[in-house]
Amino acid sequence: MMKAALAYFLVLFVWSPMLSAEDVTITVRLVNGRNGKPITDENLNVFLNGSGFAENYRADKNGTIRLTVDRNATASFASNIDVTCHPYTSNERQQKQYRVSEILDHGISDENLCSKKIRVEARDGEFVFFERPRTLLEWWRL
Repeated sequence: MMKAALAYFLVLFVWSPMLSAEDVTITVRLVNGRNGKPITDENLNVFLNGSGFAENYRADKNGTIRLTVDRNATASFASNIDVTCHPYTSNERQQKQYRVSEILDHGISDENLCSKKIRVEARDGEFVFFERPRTLLEWWRL
């Protein structure tokens, strides 16, 4: 009886973290903050759970990226080639993190400082990320 109880608790201990993780799919929509068109030629940097290491995801022809992540995770997004339209304050030391559960339940549209006219409403399960292509002068300064 003692061996059976020990085996039960061992299985429960090993399997419980796997049972609590719930992978879900969210959509990240890349939008040009100046004209509202989809951005298709970007490799978006995605940081999960405050990690300092980013994974790159390529947008499809509609400017969307589908991510499969844990529902309890947090995600940060950063431009790779283009310029982000997200407002950064002078004392902001790290990127803003968004809860995947909030993206799923309500959808989140990031702020757009590139244009006050371009606003995109996020649907449930969607994160809207605004950015714009670099100007020739910005490319030259790199």
